[in-house]
Amino acid sequence: MLDAAIFAPPATPSVQPLPHRAIVSVAAFKGQIPAVCAALGVDLPATPRRIVSSGTAWLWSGPAAWLAMSGAPDLYETLAGRAASLAAVTDQSDGRFLVSVSGPHARKILAKLVPIDLHPSVFPPDATALTLAAHIGVQLWQEEDQKFVIACFRSFGPALHHAFIEAAAEFDARG
Repeated sequence: MLDAAIFAPPATPSVQPLPHRAIVSVAAFKGQIPAVCAALGVDLPATPRRIVSSGTAWLWSGPAAWLAMSGAPDLYETLAGRAASLAAVTDQSDGRFLVSVSGPHARKILAKLVPIDLHPSVFPPDATALTLAAHIGVQLWQEEDQKFVIACFRSFGPALHHAFIEAAAEFDARG
């Protein structure tokens, strides 16, 4: 883990910073997607989807690329041990800030900052997107009906958190 101060922002009813998770990026080498899936024991999504297998969430992050997230602190070692010869496996745990936007106004809050269609018919649970939020590059996914999670590079975490707090203020004030 990096020896740097961890940004500890406050939570509101709609915007909650998430606790640290093990995060690993996996990018399959050319022609190795089937072998990576076999080595990891999971059918990795080929489209912008999130799947959960054996306690690990797998998010599509582009062609032949995924983010793996888990509460297991040895996630990187496990994945690198299985797939390092088939894919670029990189620990991202200390490099990402995660925040959730949830509740009955989650889509309205996100609509203020995210330039994609989040209507349930287009962006259902387990959908994911690489997009912008407040001009910051993010990966966004929906874990539940009214719960979205947004990941950005850690150095942008304070700015992203502030933008979501501001976007949620009118809804959090109403209760």
